[in-house]
Amino acid sequence: MNTVPPNRPPISVVVPVLNEEQSLAELHARFVQTLPRQAEIIFVDDGSTDGTAAVLAELVRKDRRTRVVRFRCNFGKSLALTAGFRRARGELVATIDADLQEDPAEIMKLADRLATGLDLVSAWRRHRQDRRGKVLGSVVFNRLVSWLGGIRFRDINCGLKVMRREVVEDLVLAGGFHRFIPLLAHWKGFQVAEVEVPHAPRKYGKSRYHGDRILRGMLDLSVILFLVRHERRPARYFAALGAGLGLTGFTIAAYIAYLRLVDGSIGSRFPLLSLGLVLMVVGVQLFSLGLFGELLAYHFRSRRPFEPALWESERAVPTRERSAREEPS
Repeated sequence: MNTVPPNRPPISVVVPVLNEEQSLAELHARFVQTLPRQAEIIFVDDGSTDGTAAVLAELVRKDRRTRVVRFRCNFGKSLALTAGFRRARGELVATIDADLQEDPAEIMKLADRLATGLDLVSAWRRHRQDRRGKVLGSVVFNRLVSWLGGIRFRDINCGLKVMRREVVEDLVLAGGFHRFIPLLAHWKGFQVAEVEVPHAPRKYGKSRYHGDRILRGMLDLSVILFLVRHERRPARYFAALGAGLGLTGFTIAAYIAYLRLVDGSIGSRFPLLSLGLVLMVVGVQLFSLGLFGELLAYHFRSRRPFEPALWESERAVPTRERSAREEPS
């Protein structure tokens, strides 16, 4: 592990919180017992309506390592994590839910795995202590994500993760994208792995899981598949689709015209003619949309050029030479 500058914590733990007042004191006590003394703890209160704010204020008063970000209303877990990531100063960044179902003692165990060359380690709750319906839904969701994402995940949605700072700085979370942090990191070229951890039943409160999360998760995945796979050429997808539809419509229209010229009548093929005309109109619109989008993307890239650097070395500048460079002429 790299040497951590004295002004930077070795690890920052980001905890999204929503109405978890009963578990916070115990969770914080476990952090104190298991995390390094220089660790940073960031609670992000996502618009809780119970006594969470008062409990967090007391924790901040007692422990100077603890920081709190509070939203005025509920914006969702993705934005809560993003707020925590922006404020995290650690060389490593961990995330964990506040329900005590994952043990905070596992954080440093996952962090140790990063020393093997990994960039992100996500927890795998092999023996889930949840309702059967929730576990079954998670199994289905993980298999669908693995099939569509091109990499196998056994528990992609577990809240316990540890990652290098470079991963956090390269993540853009929106909507429900927090569910796919390991998949997004993998698509960015980072090394990702899962490690089995114990799982405990919920001790306080009740789960906010609903059956529609699978549907929402799949909708989010379809958006991610499009955004990531076409991130560098987003508009060409529409241009290609428009060209294909337009060509199909033109072929149908040409066939109808051929029948009209040769046979003198198109018979009962008016629905086919209508389909051809519609495909041509839609194809032209999509193709134009693609060109316009490509123009916008080109303009954006010209202002903020993207450089997919893999590795870069830099010669160390001696202290005296650096001081001479910094002196005003």
